[in-house]
Amino acid sequence: MKSGWQITIVGVLMIHFLVGCGGTRCGTQDVFPCGAQIITGATLDAETQQRLKRSFRPAFFFEDKAPPPRPDYRLPDTWAALPARQDDADVVPPNTKFIEAQANAGADVFFIHPTGYTKPDSWNGPIDDLNATRAVSLVMKYLASVFNATARVYAPRYRQATLYAFLDYETVSGIKALDLAYSDVERAFEHYVKSYNQGRPFILAGHSQGSNHGLRLLQEKIIGTPLQKRLVAAYLIGMPIPQNIPGIKPSRSSNDVGCVISWTSYTTNGNPQFLTRDMTIWHGEKYRKCEGLSLVQVNPLSWELNGGTVPASMNPGSLPYYDQSGNPPALIPEVTGADASDPVLVITKPNVPGFPGSGAEIPILNADFGDYHDYDYVLFYESIRRNAIDRVKALVKKGWTKSPIGSPGI
Repeated sequence: MKSGWQITIVGVLMIHFLVGCGGTRCGTQDVFPCGAQIITGATLDAETQQRLKRSFRPAFFFEDKAPPPRPDYRLPDTWAALPARQDDADVVPPNTKFIEAQANAGADVFFIHPTGYTKPDSWNGPIDDLNATRAVSLVMKYLASVFNATARVYAPRYRQATLYAFLDYETVSGIKALDLAYSDVERAFEHYVKSYNQGRPFILAGHSQGSNHGLRLLQEKIIGTPLQKRLVAAYLIGMPIPQNIPGIKPSRSSNDVGCVISWTSYTTNGNPQFLTRDMTIWHGEKYRKCEGLSLVQVNPLSWELNGGTVPASMNPGSLPYYDQSGNPPALIPEVTGADASDPVLVITKPNVPGFPGSGAEIPILNADFGDYHDYDYVLFYESIRRNAIDRVKALVKKGWTKSPIGSPGI
């Protein structure tokens, strides 16, 4: 049997087709708590849209079938990563300069995983679905592990919205699935704060669908509460994050704290419209399209907001998506440079194995089309690892003092 490190993750992460709202509302009636009425959807050619619909769309409306059981976050099995046990978020590349240090870490990270469920069986995936749990396992190894040199990793399993929830241009079932998924993330965070955090500083982090929920969580449960003083930073990568979120500012340097960080990775031939125009996000107390918003683009090699070109020679290490030996893959230095002065993060195309595309059939979120969404974290793995350490140190130096245990601020 192959090691989890041997299984190529591209097939797993290409399920991140998080694409945006289609404009006018149609289909079944619904009124959300925020008062919004919206559908998801994507600007795709008719042939591609129909192909995805045939493959991934549930054959029923959201309300026509009961969702999977609600996770009970008091149970360890509802967490993909917990620092008190050995799990996938504990692994480290063999040549990183920063060892795994959760036992003595001065902070936590609440990590929200991206999409790992593509089946048309349900609009929201059960947390024990075999394919989804395998996908989440790989995400823990390749993404969440980046924080384990400075933070204890907490990563909840949740009833994630299925792939087609982000492509559903005909009904409101997709947005209902997104709303349900967020409700789990919110409950998990509340349990984390109440039962695990104990007044410690924390990082909020996610990717793709996880960053979508993280953006809402940041606005609804952290900004304007006592928790905000303990926020090291919010790494909400691979999702359009507005620059003008009331109550928090984007990061402008490598040691800013209490800030939000994001980027979306493309080569110059990539088409970024899905993550700069079409995506549905939570902003202004409602779901809306990101079109027209100024979006956060932080350069993950200089950590400057809209930071200009940093050459590949300054990239300390990228994490490729396979290793033939079955061991954790080694970091590869100088794989790509980065330029965040455009509306997206423009990278140089990797010229080493381990960062392939997904073929010609899907023209979105696919490195073969210049969209390196799947690689937002791993292209800059060692830089992120070092930066998380620096920001935790900066918060301590700033004079952070521990809040009383049992003061969750939510």
